[in-house]
Amino acid sequence: MKKTISWYILIFFTLLGLALFISCGFLGTTIPTRSYYDFSYIPQPKTSPGSQRPYPYSLEVERFAVQRIFDNQKIAYRFSPEEIQYYEYQQWAVRPEYMITDAITKHLEASNLCNRISTVFLDIKPDYRLEGSVDALEKYDATDVFYAHLAMSFKMVRVIDGQQVWDYSFDQRKQVYQKKMNYTVIALKSILQTQMDIVVNQLDSYFLSLEKGEKGSPQETRPEKNLKPISAKPETTSVPADKGYEIIPEKKIKRQ
Repeated sequence: MKKTISWYILIFFTLLGLALFISCGFLGTTIPTRSYYDFSYIPQPKTSPGSQRPYPYSLEVERFAVQRIFDNQKIAYRFSPEEIQYYEYQQWAVRPEYMITDAITKHLEASNLCNRISTVFLDIKPDYRLEGSVDALEKYDATDVFYAHLAMSFKMVRVIDGQQVWDYSFDQRKQVYQKKMNYTVIALKSILQTQMDIVVNQLDSYFLSLEKGEKGSPQETRPEKNLKPISAKPETTSVPADKGYEIIPEKKIKRQ
C-alpha cells in the first residue's frame, strides 16, 4: 500500500516539474506577450493656393462612430470576406473610436483650418460640426499577401440650423509587403493621412467660398444659393481579382 502511494506521489511531482520546466521556457517554449498599436503620426498638411486659413469659424469634431465588428480593442483580420477574426495578442492601444477621432482632430488642428477646432465646446456653440463613421478597420491576411483596409465617411453640419453642407467618403486598401503587424498599422496610418489631406483641402475650399461670397457671421451666412458644398464620390481601391478577395462594405451606421 505504501509502495503504491509513493509511486503516485513520484508521478505527481514528476509531472509538476515537467510543467514548470515548460512554463519557464526550458524546452524552448516562449510565452506570447501582447503588443499594442496606435495611429499616432505627425500631420504635414499642405496649404492650398489662395487659401485664407485660418477661417473665422469654430469647428467641433464629434467622436467618430465605428462599425460594431471593428469597435474592438483587438485588431480585426480576415482570411476571407465571409469570416472575420481577431488577433489575441495584437491590439489597439485604445478603442478605435477614440484613436481615430484623436488622429483626425490633431490633423485638423495642424492644418490651421479654423480659428478654433476642438472635440468639446462648453463656453460657446460651435459654428460647424464634423461627424463621421469608420466602416472598416482591418487587415486582410492571405498568408502570402496582405492588405490594410480602411473605409470612412465624413460630413459637416452647420450647427445653427442643422444643415449638412459637405460630405466625403472613401474605401481604400493598401498592400503590405511584410507580415508583421506594425507594417499594416503604418499602411493604415498612411491611408488616413492621405485622405485627411483631401478632407482639409475640401473644407478649405468650402470656407473660402464663404469668404468670397456673402460676408457676415456663420449664423447670417446661408450658402445654399450660389455656394454648392463639395461632395466627393467614395474612393475605392480594389483588390486584384486573382487574389480571390473582395470586401463588401457593411451597411453604414445610422446616427441618432
